[in-house]
Amino acid sequence: MLQSRQNKLVLCATANSLLAGLWRGGKLQSNQSFANDEAGHQAFSKFLQQYPEAPVHLIVDAAEESYSLESLPHTTGHAQRALVARKLNQYCRGLNYRTAHFIDRDQDKRRDDNFLFAALNNDDFLKNWVAVIQAAKAPLVGIYLLSMLSQVLARQLQLMAPHILLCEKLSSGLRQTYLHHGQLYLSRLISNVPTNADQLEYFYLEETEKTWRYLMSQRFISHETPLKLVLLSTDGTTQQMSQAINQERNWACSDISLAALIMNLGLPTNLVQQMPELLHMHLLANGHLVDNLAPESLTKNFQFARVKQAIKISTVALGVLGLVATGWMLKQGLDNKTALNQAMQDTVTQQHRYDEASKNFPITPISANDLRIAVALDKTIAGYPKSPRRLMQVVSAALEQSSPGTLVNIQLDKLRWVLSHDRHLQDEDKLAPLPASNHPQTDIVITAPTDPSTLNEIAFVTAEITGFTGNYREVINSVNRFVANIKADSRVATVEVLQEPVNASSFVDLQGSTTDEPSTQKQPAFFKLKVMLKPADMPPETLAEVQ
Repeated sequence: MLQSRQNKLVLCATANSLLAGLWRGGKLQSNQSFANDEAGHQAFSKFLQQYPEAPVHLIVDAAEESYSLESLPHTTGHAQRALVARKLNQYCRGLNYRTAHFIDRDQDKRRDDNFLFAALNNDDFLKNWVAVIQAAKAPLVGIYLLSMLSQVLARQLQLMAPHILLCEKLSSGLRQTYLHHGQLYLSRLISNVPTNADQLEYFYLEETEKTWRYLMSQRFISHETPLKLVLLSTDGTTQQMSQAINQERNWACSDISLAALIMNLGLPTNLVQQMPELLHMHLLANGHLVDNLAPESLTKNFQFARVKQAIKISTVALGVLGLVATGWMLKQGLDNKTALNQAMQDTVTQQHRYDEASKNFPITPISANDLRIAVALDKTIAGYPKSPRRLMQVVSAALEQSSPGTLVNIQLDKLRWVLSHDRHLQDEDKLAPLPASNHPQTDIVITAPTDPSTLNEIAFVTAEITGFTGNYREVINSVNRFVANIKADSRVATVEVLQEPVNASSFVDLQGSTTDEPSTQKQPAFFKLKVMLKPADMPPETLAEVQ
C-alpha cells in the first residue's frame, strides 16, 4: 500500500497510441505502449488496475491544437476568474479540454494581463483513453499539452534568445514551438516526417518556412526579427541539417544535443531515442506541472483521493499526538505518584522525629487551643497604652501562696481590668456569680483616652472555691488568706471584698432534700474582690499615704 502511494503514472497520448510510464521517487521504473484500438484499451485497463491509487498525469500530443493571445484588464480573485472564463467561452466554445495560461503583465500604465488561451480542437482520439481511466476510477490529476512541457524543456536548456523556434522530432512527428522571451506563443505538430536524410532536410526547411510566414501573419515577428531556430536531437543527427539551413536561408540555426541532459536526469538514452516523449514525461513526473486542460468532472477522483489522504494523515497525526499526550500524562502521573510516596515517607519520618523530640518536652495541662487564645490575647493587650500584666502577676502570686496546705482551692473565673480616673468605680456585674468555666475571662476597659500614667488600675476579680463540702470556716479562711496575700504585695494599693463566698443572697439556689446525705450538700461558693494597684512610678512617700 505504501509503495503504491509513492508511484506516479505519466501518460502521453497521440493519435495512434498511448505511452505509459511508471515513476517512483522521481525515477523511471518501467514503460509500456498501447495501441489506440480495442485490444490496447483493454490492456491499458489491466495496466491501471495494477496501480489503483497512483496519481495519473496525461500528456496530449496532437496536431489539432489552438492558441490565442489576449490582453485583459488587470483583475484579481473572483473578477479575474469570471473574466478568464468568459474569454475561454469566446475562444474555445464547445471544446472539452482548454486552459488559460498567464504569460506576464504589460509595462505600460494600464499594466494589462497577457493570457494564452490554448485548447484541443479534436479530442476523438482521447475519448477512449479517458473513458478507461474513469472506469478504473484512477485519480486523474490533469491533462496537459506537450507544447507547454517543451517550454519547460527550453528553460532547462537555458535558451534565452527573444525569438526562438524550437524544433523537436517526436514519435508523432515534428513539433515546432515558438517562444517569445521563454514564453509559449504558438506550437504546431507536423506528421508524416520522412526518414530519408535528404528529404528530411528539405522537410525541415519547408515546414520552418511555413511557420515563419504564419508568425509574420500573426504579427509575432517581422522580416527584420532575428528568429533563432533550435534543432533538438538525442544523437546529433541534426548537425548537418543545421548547417544546411544556415547556408540556405541565412537564419541563426543551432543544433543542441540532449544526451547530456538525458544522462543528468537519469533516463536511459536508448529509450529516449526510441520514444522522445519520455523526456517531457520525466519533467512532468518530477514536479514541473503546467496548466491543466481537464475539466473538474474528470479530476474529482483525484480531489477525493487528496481529501482521503489528508484525512488519513490527520488521523495518524492525531493518533501520534494522542499517544504522545497519553505518554506524557502517564509520566506525569507516575512522577506525581512517586512524589506523593516520597512526601508520605517524609511525613512519617518527620512525625517520628517529632515524637522522639516531644518525649523531652515538659508536661503541661494547657492545651494548644488555650495557648493560641493566650497568644491572641497578648497581641491584643500589647495594643493598649497600659498592660494588665502587673495585675495578672499580683493575682497569680496570691493564688500560688493560697493553695498549698488547704483542702479547698481557689479557681479564677473572671478578671476585669479597668483604667479610670474614678477610684470608686463599681463593677457592672452587680455582684452576680458567674458559672464556672474552664477558661477564665478577662475584660479590659479604658474609660477615657487620656494619659495612661494618670489613670487608676482597678481590677474586679471573680473566683470560686472548688472542693467545697460545707466547711464554711475553711472556705472563709481560704478567702481571707487570698485577700491577705494580695494586700501584702507592694504593688497593691487597696483590696475590697465585694462578695463573700457564703451568704444568704438570693443569687444562691437551694437544692436537695432532708433525706440527702450531708456530705453531698454542695453549695456554690463564689466571691468577688476589687483590687486597685498603685501607680508604677509613684514615689515612696506617696505610696505610704495611699496605704
